[in-house]
Amino acid sequence: MSRLLFGAVGVLVALAPNAVIDAYEAVALENPHDCTAKPWLEPAVRAEGVVYALAGLAGGRSYAWVMNVAGVAGLVAALAPKRYLEFGAAVAYENGDEVVWKDGVTTAVRVLGAAFVVLAVRAAAGRRDGESATEVEIDESE
Repeated sequence: MSRLLFGAVGVLVALAPNAVIDAYEAVALENPHDCTAKPWLEPAVRAEGVVYALAGLAGGRSYAWVMNVAGVAGLVAALAPKRYLEFGAAVAYENGDEVVWKDGVTTAVRVLGAAFVVLAVRAAAGRRDGESATEVEIDESE
């Protein structure tokens, strides 16, 4: 179920990257009008959405790979949310050092990071269960 939700969110992000960026800025930034996004931000967000959509809807190894990356990013966000936000602002905005985060964003990033770690662990556990089921089927057919 989480894989399909992940894919659906990816479709939304791929289809409307500017709306996603605007919503993110409205929720997370105190000064969104003072922040100048780098020119490649919209295509990068669209590409991220495409990757999520393909991985979530296709499943298999592509989903496993994306969940591994998301789990690592989530771990960083959960353990060091302020640095994660600083890095993200520097990467996404021309004036990243001028980004002012709203109260509660650091906590939200920590919680979302932890959620991604949990999803990545669940996905890995599901792969292990699937592998052992395949092994049982092979053993039974011999």
